[in-house]
Amino acid sequence: MKMTNVITEKNILVTILKDPAKMLELSPEDWNELLREAKIANLAGRLAADSKLLDINDKLPLKVRDLFKSFSYTSAGSTRMIKWEMNRVKRALRGSNDKIILLKGAAYIEKQLNCTRGRNSVDLDILVAKTRIDWVEEQFLAAGWQHHLENDYDQKFYREYSHELPPMIHPDRRISIDVHHSILPVTSRVYPDMSKLIECAVKCSDGFYVFSDVDIILHSVVHQFQDGEVRSSLRNLLEQHDMFMEFGKNSEFWQKLVPRAEELGFTRALYYALRYTSIIFGTGIPDHVTQAIKHHQPGFVTRSLMDWMVPAVISPTIGARGVSRYLSANGLYIRSHWLRMPPLLLMKHLSIKFFRRFKSEG
Repeated sequence: MKMTNVITEKNILVTILKDPAKMLELSPEDWNELLREAKIANLAGRLAADSKLLDINDKLPLKVRDLFKSFSYTSAGSTRMIKWEMNRVKRALRGSNDKIILLKGAAYIEKQLNCTRGRNSVDLDILVAKTRIDWVEEQFLAAGWQHHLENDYDQKFYREYSHELPPMIHPDRRISIDVHHSILPVTSRVYPDMSKLIECAVKCSDGFYVFSDVDIILHSVVHQFQDGEVRSSLRNLLEQHDMFMEFGKNSEFWQKLVPRAEELGFTRALYYALRYTSIIFGTGIPDHVTQAIKHHQPGFVTRSLMDWMVPAVISPTIGARGVSRYLSANGLYIRSHWLRMPPLLLMKHLSIKFFRRFKSEG
Protein backbone atom coordinates (compact mmCIF):
# COMPACT_ATOMS: atom_id res chain seq x y z
CA MET A 1 0.00 0.00 0.00
CA LYS A 2 2.43 2.66 -1.20
CA MET A 3 1.23 6.15 -2.04
CA THR A 4 3.09 9.23 -3.16
CA ASN A 5 1.10 11.68 -1.02
CA VAL A 6 1.03 9.93 2.34
CA ILE A 7 -0.66 12.12 4.92
CA THR A 8 1.06 10.43 7.85
CA GLU A 9 4.48 11.72 6.84
CA LYS A 10 3.69 15.35 7.71
CA ASN A 11 0.42 15.55 9.62
CA ILE A 12 1.04 16.27 13.28
CA LEU A 13 -2.59 15.56 14.13
CA VAL A 14 -2.44 12.03 12.68
CA THR A 15 0.90 11.45 14.42
CA ILE A 16 -0.55 12.34 17.82
CA LEU A 17 -3.80 10.45 17.26
CA LYS A 18 -1.76 7.33 16.51
CA ASP A 19 0.51 7.84 19.53
CA PRO A 20 -0.96 10.33 22.05
CA ALA A 21 2.03 9.90 24.38
CA LYS A 22 4.02 12.04 21.92
CA MET A 23 2.11 15.05 23.25
CA LEU A 24 4.80 15.13 25.94
CA GLU A 25 7.42 15.89 23.26
CA LEU A 26 5.70 18.83 21.57
CA SER A 27 7.12 22.33 21.40
CA PRO A 28 4.92 25.45 21.73
CA GLU A 29 4.96 25.77 17.93
CA ASP A 30 3.88 22.13 17.61
CA TRP A 31 1.01 22.72 20.03
CA ASN A 32 -0.20 25.71 18.04
CA GLU A 33 -0.28 23.64 14.86
CA LEU A 34 -1.79 20.57 16.53
CA LEU A 35 -4.60 22.43 18.30
CA ARG A 36 -5.45 24.43 15.19
CA GLU A 37 -5.77 21.27 13.10
CA ALA A 38 -7.65 19.38 15.82
CA LYS A 39 -10.27 22.10 16.21
CA ILE A 40 -10.85 22.31 12.46
CA ALA A 41 -11.11 18.51 12.24
CA ASN A 42 -13.48 18.39 15.25
CA LEU A 43 -10.99 16.22 17.11
CA ALA A 44 -9.83 18.55 19.88
CA GLY A 45 -11.98 16.71 22.41
CA ARG A 46 -10.38 13.45 21.35
CA LEU A 47 -6.91 14.78 22.21
CA ALA A 48 -8.15 15.84 25.64
CA ALA A 49 -9.71 12.41 26.21
CA ASP A 50 -6.53 10.62 25.11
CA SER A 51 -4.38 12.67 27.49
CA LYS A 52 -6.69 11.74 30.35
CA LEU A 53 -6.73 8.07 29.33
CA LEU A 54 -2.92 7.96 29.38
CA ASP A 55 -2.81 9.97 32.62
CA ILE A 56 -0.42 12.52 31.13
CA ASN A 57 -2.60 15.60 31.43
CA ASP A 58 -0.75 16.97 34.47
CA LYS A 59 2.52 16.88 32.52
CA LEU A 60 1.24 19.08 29.70
CA PRO A 61 1.65 22.88 29.53
CA LEU A 62 -0.78 24.82 31.70
CA LYS A 63 -2.51 26.54 28.77
CA VAL A 64 -2.99 23.18 27.09
CA ARG A 65 -4.48 21.72 30.27
CA ASP A 66 -6.95 24.61 30.44
CA LEU A 67 -7.94 24.12 26.82
CA PHE A 68 -8.30 20.37 27.29
CA LYS A 69 -10.57 20.96 30.26
CA SER A 70 -12.77 23.17 28.09
CA PHE A 71 -12.80 20.59 25.28
CA SER A 72 -13.79 17.88 27.77
CA TYR A 73 -16.69 19.96 29.12
CA THR A 74 -17.92 20.62 25.59
CA SER A 75 -17.80 16.93 24.67
CA ALA A 76 -19.53 15.82 27.86
CA GLY A 77 -22.17 18.49 27.36
CA SER A 78 -22.92 17.35 23.80
CA THR A 79 -23.28 13.76 24.99
CA ARG A 80 -25.75 14.81 27.68
CA MET A 81 -27.80 16.74 25.11
CA ILE A 82 -27.94 13.76 22.76
CA LYS A 83 -28.98 11.46 25.61
CA TRP A 84 -31.71 13.88 26.63
CA GLU A 85 -32.92 14.13 23.04
CA MET A 86 -33.05 10.34 22.95
CA ASN A 87 -35.22 10.50 26.06
CA ARG A 88 -37.55 12.98 24.34
CA VAL A 89 -37.76 10.75 21.27
CA LYS A 90 -38.72 7.80 23.43
CA ARG A 91 -41.39 9.92 25.09
CA ALA A 92 -42.79 11.14 21.76
CA LEU A 93 -43.00 7.57 20.42
CA ARG A 94 -44.18 5.93 23.63
CA GLY A 95 -46.56 3.05 23.14
CA SER A 96 -45.05 2.08 19.80
CA ASN A 97 -43.77 -1.43 19.16
CA ASP A 98 -41.66 -0.27 16.23
CA LYS A 99 -37.92 -0.78 16.18
CA ILE A 100 -36.42 2.68 16.75
CA ILE A 101 -32.80 2.21 15.65
CA LEU A 102 -30.13 4.66 16.75
CA LEU A 103 -27.57 5.58 14.08
CA LYS A 104 -24.08 7.10 13.99
CA GLY A 105 -23.11 9.07 17.11
CA ALA A 106 -26.22 8.12 19.07
CA ALA A 107 -25.49 4.42 18.46
CA TYR A 108 -21.87 4.89 19.50
CA ILE A 109 -23.02 6.59 22.72
CA GLU A 110 -25.62 3.90 23.39
CA LYS A 111 -22.99 1.17 23.03
CA GLN A 112 -20.34 3.22 24.89
CA LEU A 113 -17.82 2.61 22.13
CA ASN A 114 -14.22 3.78 22.41
CA CYS A 115 -14.72 6.15 19.49
CA THR A 116 -17.00 8.32 21.65
CA ARG A 117 -13.99 9.54 23.66
CA GLY A 118 -14.05 13.32 23.41
CA ARG A 119 -16.61 13.19 20.60
CA ASN A 120 -18.87 16.17 19.88
CA SER A 121 -22.29 15.13 18.61
CA VAL A 122 -24.52 17.86 17.21
CA ASP A 123 -27.52 15.91 15.95
CA LEU A 124 -29.47 12.72 16.53
CA ASP A 125 -30.04 10.14 13.80
CA ILE A 126 -32.65 7.40 14.06
CA LEU A 127 -34.03 4.86 11.61
CA VAL A 128 -37.49 3.32 11.34
CA ALA A 129 -39.15 1.10 8.76
CA LYS A 130 -40.26 3.07 5.70
CA THR A 131 -43.86 2.03 6.24
CA ARG A 132 -43.83 3.81 9.62
CA ILE A 133 -41.97 6.99 8.79
CA ASP A 134 -45.11 9.10 8.21
CA TRP A 135 -46.45 8.12 11.62
CA VAL A 136 -43.14 8.96 13.29
CA GLU A 137 -43.14 12.36 11.61
CA GLU A 138 -46.67 13.05 12.88
CA GLN A 139 -45.65 12.14 16.43
CA PHE A 140 -42.62 14.42 16.35
CA LEU A 141 -44.59 17.36 14.96
CA ALA A 142 -47.22 16.85 17.65
CA ALA A 143 -44.46 16.82 20.29
CA GLY A 144 -43.11 20.20 19.17
CA TRP A 145 -40.42 19.42 16.60
CA GLN A 146 -40.42 21.61 13.52
CA HIS A 147 -39.06 21.15 10.02
CA HIS A 148 -35.72 22.86 9.57
CA LEU A 149 -36.13 23.30 5.80
CA GLU A 150 -38.95 25.49 4.53
CA ASN A 151 -37.97 25.50 0.85
CA ASP A 152 -40.52 23.57 -1.21
CA TYR A 153 -37.88 22.07 -3.52
CA ASP A 154 -35.77 20.76 -0.63
CA GLN A 155 -38.84 19.30 1.07
CA LYS A 156 -39.89 17.57 -2.15
CA PHE A 157 -36.38 16.32 -2.88
CA TYR A 158 -36.03 14.78 0.60
CA ARG A 159 -39.38 13.02 0.40
CA GLU A 160 -39.01 11.66 -3.13
CA TYR A 161 -35.33 10.89 -3.49
CA SER A 162 -33.62 10.90 -0.10
CA HIS A 163 -33.33 8.22 2.56
CA GLU A 164 -34.67 10.41 5.35
CA LEU A 165 -37.21 13.05 6.24
CA PRO A 166 -36.22 16.70 6.00
CA PRO A 167 -34.27 17.57 9.19
CA MET A 168 -36.40 18.46 12.21
CA ILE A 169 -35.45 20.58 15.18
CA HIS A 170 -37.07 21.32 18.52
CA PRO A 171 -37.16 25.07 19.19
CA ASP A 172 -36.38 24.64 22.90
CA ARG A 173 -33.39 22.33 22.60
CA ARG A 174 -32.00 23.18 19.14
CA ILE A 175 -30.82 19.63 18.48
CA SER A 176 -31.42 18.51 14.89
CA ILE A 177 -32.99 15.11 14.46
CA ASP A 178 -32.76 13.12 11.22
CA VAL A 179 -35.34 10.38 10.74
CA HIS A 180 -34.12 7.76 8.25
CA HIS A 181 -35.89 4.91 6.52
CA SER A 182 -32.68 3.75 4.81
CA ILE A 183 -28.96 4.35 5.14
CA LEU A 184 -28.57 5.35 1.48
CA PRO A 185 -30.72 7.47 -0.84
CA VAL A 186 -33.31 5.59 -2.86
CA THR A 187 -31.56 6.85 -6.01
CA SER A 188 -28.17 5.49 -4.97
CA ARG A 189 -26.34 3.14 -7.30
CA VAL A 190 -26.02 0.82 -4.32
CA TYR A 191 -29.22 0.34 -2.36
CA PRO A 192 -29.35 -2.28 0.41
CA ASP A 193 -32.23 -4.45 1.47
CA MET A 194 -33.07 -2.57 4.66
CA SER A 195 -35.11 -5.46 6.02
CA LYS A 196 -31.84 -7.38 6.47
CA LEU A 197 -30.31 -4.60 8.56
CA ILE A 198 -33.46 -3.99 10.60
CA GLU A 199 -33.92 -7.72 11.24
CA CYS A 200 -30.42 -8.03 12.71
CA ALA A 201 -30.70 -4.90 14.89
CA VAL A 202 -30.04 -5.53 18.57
CA LYS A 203 -32.33 -4.30 21.36
CA CYS A 204 -30.73 -2.22 24.11
CA SER A 205 -31.71 -2.02 27.74
CA ASP A 206 -33.58 1.27 27.30
CA GLY A 207 -35.76 -0.01 24.47
CA PHE A 208 -33.86 1.51 21.55
CA TYR A 209 -32.16 -0.67 18.95
CA VAL A 210 -28.74 -0.47 17.30
CA PHE A 211 -27.34 -2.29 14.29
CA SER A 212 -25.13 -5.32 14.83
CA ASP A 213 -21.42 -4.56 15.20
CA VAL A 214 -20.71 -5.52 11.58
CA ASP A 215 -23.60 -3.41 10.30
CA ILE A 216 -22.54 -0.41 12.42
CA ILE A 217 -19.12 -0.31 10.78
CA LEU A 218 -20.59 -0.93 7.33
CA HIS A 219 -22.98 1.98 7.80
CA SER A 220 -20.04 4.18 8.75
CA VAL A 221 -18.00 3.24 5.69
CA VAL A 222 -20.85 3.69 3.20
CA HIS A 223 -21.68 7.03 4.80
CA GLN A 224 -18.12 8.19 4.14
CA PHE A 225 -17.18 6.48 0.88
CA GLN A 226 -20.55 6.00 -0.84
CA ASP A 227 -23.03 8.63 0.32
CA GLY A 228 -20.88 11.40 1.76
CA GLU A 229 -17.90 13.58 1.02
CA VAL A 230 -14.43 12.29 1.79
CA ARG A 231 -13.12 15.83 2.17
CA SER A 232 -12.31 16.76 5.80
CA SER A 233 -13.61 13.40 7.05
CA LEU A 234 -10.59 12.40 9.11
CA ARG A 235 -12.79 11.97 12.19
CA ASN A 236 -14.95 9.41 10.36
CA LEU A 237 -11.89 7.41 9.38
CA LEU A 238 -10.55 7.53 12.94
CA GLU A 239 -13.88 6.22 14.24
CA GLN A 240 -13.70 3.35 11.77
CA HIS A 241 -10.18 2.57 12.96
CA ASP A 242 -11.42 2.57 16.56
CA MET A 243 -14.33 0.28 15.73
CA PHE A 244 -12.20 -2.12 13.70
CA MET A 245 -9.91 -2.44 16.71
CA GLU A 246 -12.72 -2.72 19.26
CA PHE A 247 -15.06 -5.03 17.36
CA GLY A 248 -12.07 -6.95 15.99
CA LYS A 249 -11.28 -8.34 19.42
CA ASN A 250 -14.02 -10.83 18.59
CA SER A 251 -12.75 -13.08 15.79
CA GLU A 252 -16.32 -13.64 14.56
CA PHE A 253 -16.47 -9.96 13.58
CA TRP A 254 -13.68 -10.41 11.03
CA GLN A 255 -15.22 -13.66 9.78
CA LYS A 256 -18.56 -11.94 9.10
CA LEU A 257 -17.32 -8.58 7.79
CA VAL A 258 -16.62 -9.20 4.10
CA PRO A 259 -19.47 -11.73 3.57
CA ARG A 260 -21.92 -9.22 5.07
CA ALA A 261 -20.56 -6.45 2.85
CA GLU A 262 -21.06 -8.75 -0.15
CA GLU A 263 -24.62 -9.51 0.93
CA LEU A 264 -25.50 -5.80 1.26
CA GLY A 265 -23.47 -4.56 -1.73
CA PHE A 266 -21.00 -2.52 0.35
CA THR A 267 -17.75 -4.15 -0.70
CA ARG A 268 -16.24 -1.15 -2.52
CA ALA A 269 -16.83 1.22 0.41
CA LEU A 270 -15.43 -1.39 2.80
CA TYR A 271 -12.36 -1.80 0.60
CA TYR A 272 -11.63 1.93 0.84
CA ALA A 273 -12.18 2.00 4.61
CA LEU A 274 -9.85 -0.94 5.19
CA ARG A 275 -7.27 0.53 2.82
CA TYR A 276 -7.14 4.04 4.25
CA THR A 277 -7.48 3.16 7.93
CA SER A 278 -4.54 0.81 7.42
CA ILE A 279 -2.48 3.39 5.52
CA ILE A 280 -3.23 6.41 7.70
CA PHE A 281 -3.74 4.93 11.17
CA GLY A 282 -1.93 1.60 10.84
CA THR A 283 -5.06 -0.39 11.61
CA GLY A 284 -4.31 -4.05 12.09
CA ILE A 285 -6.40 -5.87 9.48
CA PRO A 286 -6.17 -9.70 9.48
CA ASP A 287 -4.57 -11.11 6.34
CA HIS A 288 -7.60 -13.20 5.44
CA VAL A 289 -9.77 -10.04 5.44
CA THR A 290 -7.27 -8.16 3.29
CA GLN A 291 -7.18 -11.02 0.80
CA ALA A 292 -10.96 -11.38 0.73
CA ILE A 293 -11.62 -7.69 0.08
CA LYS A 294 -9.02 -7.56 -2.72
CA HIS A 295 -11.51 -9.36 -4.93
CA HIS A 296 -13.63 -6.20 -4.78
CA GLN A 297 -10.95 -3.58 -5.33
CA PRO A 298 -11.37 -1.08 -8.19
CA GLY A 299 -9.27 -1.10 -11.31
CA PHE A 300 -5.77 0.36 -11.38
CA VAL A 301 -6.83 3.78 -12.72
CA THR A 302 -9.64 4.29 -10.20
CA ARG A 303 -7.48 3.03 -7.35
CA SER A 304 -4.66 5.37 -8.32
CA LEU A 305 -7.02 8.35 -8.51
CA MET A 306 -8.47 7.58 -5.10
CA ASP A 307 -4.97 7.14 -3.65
CA TRP A 308 -4.15 10.62 -4.95
CA MET A 309 -7.39 12.34 -3.94
CA VAL A 310 -8.23 10.87 -0.53
CA PRO A 311 -4.99 11.74 1.32
CA ALA A 312 -5.01 15.14 -0.38
CA VAL A 313 -8.22 16.29 1.29
CA ILE A 314 -9.21 13.94 4.12
CA SER A 315 -7.50 16.26 6.60
CA PRO A 316 -9.00 19.78 6.59
CA THR A 317 -5.59 21.50 6.67
CA ILE A 318 -2.90 19.04 5.58
CA GLY A 319 -2.57 17.43 2.18
CA ALA A 320 -2.36 18.80 -1.31
CA ARG A 321 -2.31 22.54 -1.99
CA GLY A 322 -3.56 24.80 -4.72
CA VAL A 323 -4.76 23.19 -7.91
CA SER A 324 -4.16 19.63 -6.66
CA ARG A 325 -6.32 20.14 -3.60
CA TYR A 326 -9.01 21.88 -5.65
CA LEU A 327 -9.14 19.05 -8.18
CA SER A 328 -9.12 16.37 -5.48
CA ALA A 329 -11.88 18.01 -3.46
CA ASN A 330 -14.11 18.62 -6.45
CA GLY A 331 -13.36 15.22 -7.94
CA LEU A 332 -14.52 13.51 -4.75
CA TYR A 333 -17.53 15.83 -4.53
CA ILE A 334 -18.63 14.91 -8.07
CA ARG A 335 -17.96 11.23 -7.32
CA SER A 336 -20.22 11.30 -4.25
CA HIS A 337 -23.09 12.81 -6.23
CA TRP A 338 -22.51 10.46 -9.15
CA LEU A 339 -22.88 7.49 -6.80
CA ARG A 340 -25.89 9.05 -5.12
CA MET A 341 -28.21 9.68 -8.08
CA PRO A 342 -28.61 9.00 -11.82
CA PRO A 343 -27.11 11.50 -14.32
CA LEU A 344 -30.30 13.35 -15.37
CA LEU A 345 -31.47 13.82 -11.80
CA LEU A 346 -27.95 14.85 -10.78
CA MET A 347 -27.79 17.51 -13.50
CA LYS A 348 -31.20 18.86 -12.54
CA HIS A 349 -30.38 18.91 -8.83
CA LEU A 350 -26.99 20.59 -9.20
CA SER A 351 -28.42 23.16 -11.64
CA ILE A 352 -31.18 24.12 -9.23
CA LYS A 353 -28.74 24.36 -6.32
CA PHE A 354 -26.35 26.47 -8.42
CA PHE A 355 -28.96 28.97 -9.56
CA ARG A 356 -30.42 29.22 -6.07
CA ARG A 357 -26.97 30.06 -4.69
CA PHE A 358 -26.32 32.46 -7.57
CA LYS A 359 -29.65 34.18 -6.88
CA SER A 360 -29.06 34.45 -3.12
CA GLU A 361 -25.53 35.83 -3.58
CA GLY A 362 -26.80 38.26 -6.19
